[in-house]
Amino acid sequence: MIAKVDAIRSLTASGFLDVLKWAAPVAFAATDQLYDEDQGHGQGFVGFVNFTHFKDLVDRATANGRFKLGDGLAGLGEDVLKRGITPEAFGSMPRLPAGAVVRRDYRQSPGWAIEGYRVLLQSYPFGKIDDIKWAQRSDVKKRVADQFFVGDAELFSHEELGLESVPGVPDDDGFAGVTLIAAHAFNPATKQFQIYIGQSKNPEYADNSCWRWRTLLLSGGTPAGGTDLPASLSMPRGGASADVEDVPVRIKRTGAGEGSGTADG
Repeated sequence: MIAKVDAIRSLTASGFLDVLKWAAPVAFAATDQLYDEDQGHGQGFVGFVNFTHFKDLVDRATANGRFKLGDGLAGLGEDVLKRGITPEAFGSMPRLPAGAVVRRDYRQSPGWAIEGYRVLLQSYPFGKIDDIKWAQRSDVKKRVADQFFVGDAELFSHEELGLESVPGVPDDDGFAGVTLIAAHAFNPATKQFQIYIGQSKNPEYADNSCWRWRTLLLSGGTPAGGTDLPASLSMPRGGASADVEDVPVRIKRTGAGEGSGTADG
């Protein structure tokens, strides 16, 4: 598919895919440190904490968010960039030039952009990459899945047919281009993890795909509980910012006589 090839080529050349591949296992290892089933932590907790760590790590590697350079600064000191992650994680972190990837949030949902493409984050339960209901996630993700898409097999463009096509997400004047989703999942019980990138869609029928295209960037762990998450990459508690938008959170509390917590969706 041409749309997929072009997107992956551009994101690879910019170095942003390397950032996602670095940030994912570091974020998942940090979440694993905090997860405690006996405290009632479930899928809502995993999604929220992964999102928080992931966002902070991507900002760190791309000089955005709280790591954005001030006027007149050529770069942040290593003491600032090292704060909150281990030396091993810091040593393996891709370092993109300031401005190579910029923040382009959509309705307070954090996004990162290069020319022509923007990427938003979305958590999902492990193994359910094709079962995401975008309309149930948030209005933001529903709108992203509604964005205009030109299929590779189309013989005529909308312009050639005299129709008006609006690039990008409807009602989004802050970015002209294609918005993609980096979907991430981590199962702390088995230590399995995945991260995909692709272009979402709202299917017309229940059995249709929720993706126009998607590709697996990274996966690891085994159903038996083994892990490809190196312990040395885990982040200390409190290392990531907790300032998060567009992430529904429900943490189950364990009551008297109640068993260990289970995933809550």
